[in-house]
Amino acid sequence: MKSLNNLSRRYVSMVCTIALIATSLAHAFAQQPATAKRAITHKDYDTWHSIQSPQISRDGKFVAYAYMAQDEDSEIVARNIATGQAWRAPRGYRPPAPPPDDSIPNFGELIAAQARLARPAFTADTKFVVFSIEPTKADLNKAKKEKKRPEDMPKNGLGIMDLSSGQVAKIDRVKNFQLPEDGGGFIAYLMEAKPATPPARENAPKENPTNPTESVEDSDDSSQAPQTGRPGRGPKKEYGSDLILRNTTTGTERTFSDVLDYSLSKDAKTLVYTVSSKNEETNGLYLASTQSDAAPIALLSGKGKYQKLTWDEEQTELAFISDRDDQTSKQPKFKVYMWDRASGAPIAGTGSNPTLRDRSSGNPTPGSPAGQPGWGVAVREGSL
Repeated sequence: MKSLNNLSRRYVSMVCTIALIATSLAHAFAQQPATAKRAITHKDYDTWHSIQSPQISRDGKFVAYAYMAQDEDSEIVARNIATGQAWRAPRGYRPPAPPPDDSIPNFGELIAAQARLARPAFTADTKFVVFSIEPTKADLNKAKKEKKRPEDMPKNGLGIMDLSSGQVAKIDRVKNFQLPEDGGGFIAYLMEAKPATPPARENAPKENPTNPTESVEDSDDSSQAPQTGRPGRGPKKEYGSDLILRNTTTGTERTFSDVLDYSLSKDAKTLVYTVSSKNEETNGLYLASTQSDAAPIALLSGKGKYQKLTWDEEQTELAFISDRDDQTSKQPKFKVYMWDRASGAPIAGTGSNPTLRDRSSGNPTPGSPAGQPGWGVAVREGSL
């Protein structure tokens, strides 16, 4: 009986010891703090994203938007509404928008332009999403650290996403692009000027000036880089760069040289563009048809500037201004010209001086003393 009592005591002691140890361990674990949550820093804020510039395709099957980080690289997202499948593509870095500042001229317009740059665009046939690609934050910081000149800083590019596969074609060094509003199958985009080549040696042969007409391959001509005229003789001249017309169905491209401005019609059938070249005789307004590979037609050409391409609402007529008749003056005066799209004929063949005349004064509208066009109330005139 005594041995039984001793055994019971030992058993009870063991149970108590185990219970004490378990209680101690449980208390120890209970006292141990949970995983500490770190404080949120500005680096965390930088990675927060927001949806900006959402767009819906014409057939209502896709939505695309810019998925913008606060202060990091961002993305373009295209989502199939029916299936929920989403395609993503990097679009580079957009610095945080500065606070409103009325002291900066046209501040609102600058912010609006930045917003347009982030906006994706569907082609009319809903086969592609086209968007601008800005340099990455790392590339920009690297260039700033190396103190590169503005012309040597990283440039924007262009992304063309195929909505059937999500594959993206990236084109570097693109200034801007245009999509036809109603017609599919084509994209027009203007390239950045090619990097200037080092000055040639004194005895090196000079290159021939470029021709503004269509070229099959990219040339290595440095004439597209803006250059100044003679020192102290007016503002810096602006020269054009390569304009690319891309057929999205076949993937083929046509290149037009020395282009400064352009307009692709809503129906995607007509491309008009202005040329500003070192060979000033080839400056002018040119017409190219997207329906054939025929050489561009010069609608009006010669030394001078050709600016402000403006269609009427139905895109049957195109107005623009030029100082071709007064380009040798210190302050050249501009005239307004009209082109009839239905005729397709060069402007020089429609009259001896096919400008617009101000109805109230009976005088042509050559421009204000500052060289800007005086639109006034105008009617078409074949001669003055």
